[in-house]
Amino acid sequence: MKAFGYDHNGDADVFEEYDVPTPEISDDQILIKTEAFNLNNFEKSMRAGEWRPATHRVIPGRDVAGTVAKLGKNVTGFKIGDRVVAHGHGAYAEYAYAAAAGTVKIPAGVTFAQAAGIVTPGITAYKAVYYFGEVKKGQTVVVKGASGGVGSLAVQLALNLGAQVIGIGASRNEAYVKSLGVAEYVAYNKQDPALILANRADVVINSAINGAGSDSDAQIVKDNGIIVSVGGDEPLSNKPFQFKSISPTKAVSDAKALTTLLDLMAEKKVSIRIGYQLPFTIAGVIQGHQLLSKQHDGRIIVTQEAS
Repeated sequence: MKAFGYDHNGDADVFEEYDVPTPEISDDQILIKTEAFNLNNFEKSMRAGEWRPATHRVIPGRDVAGTVAKLGKNVTGFKIGDRVVAHGHGAYAEYAYAAAAGTVKIPAGVTFAQAAGIVTPGITAYKAVYYFGEVKKGQTVVVKGASGGVGSLAVQLALNLGAQVIGIGASRNEAYVKSLGVAEYVAYNKQDPALILANRADVVINSAINGAGSDSDAQIVKDNGIIVSVGGDEPLSNKPFQFKSISPTKAVSDAKALTTLLDLMAEKKVSIRIGYQLPFTIAGVIQGHQLLSKQHDGRIIVTQEAS
């Protein structure tokens, strides 16, 4: 099968096209014929060697959407040809694989590109809102990085729970975030969010890159409120609050998060902004990773439909 990967670190052009064996699956896994995969910043960092050096061939990718090609002997509830999405493995290839327990059927009306694009940001946003943030109807929720993949989905999930949501981001993204239904938007390049929103949030969700500007989170949150962050640095403050860094947890399954997100997407209550749909070619993958390294709006999806 065709796969896209690298055997050493570097810029986007280290990617090569390989002819590799189709993955063998275990009894509890599903083989997925890939129709679309989503590119994430973590994959860019891995490729660049920011985590650890590549010492062997790597076929990256976790966010995959496609059709069921083969089922492990213990797998039930799926059939060959089902449209599915998963937080799987080896997505940058014609075939990927995933645990059946983490694979979800794609509802009618949701495209492969939309399904792939929602996986990593959607699971993160779901955990931020439902588990770590414990968002409830009537609360005021402030979302930093509200235009990004995680932030925009956190905004929509909190709104669907009946919260009042305030977004923080750059002024160029104001129209987009307001279109999601936020009650208020603060452009950090024009105003100081910590002053404008002081002591107003029951929950602050900081989805900015690496949890940027964390100290202002403590000024925005109410006494005894909750701060949830994609970063790990707790704000410096004497104010009483709970700080929760978004981290892997078995308390919330990927399948539950994806099912909720996809159902809301099918009902037109949640959307994901796709900025680029690139061809399922080595050129498409290289272009996608070049875009990851620049300022970009929306998810970057490699899809068979664009080839």
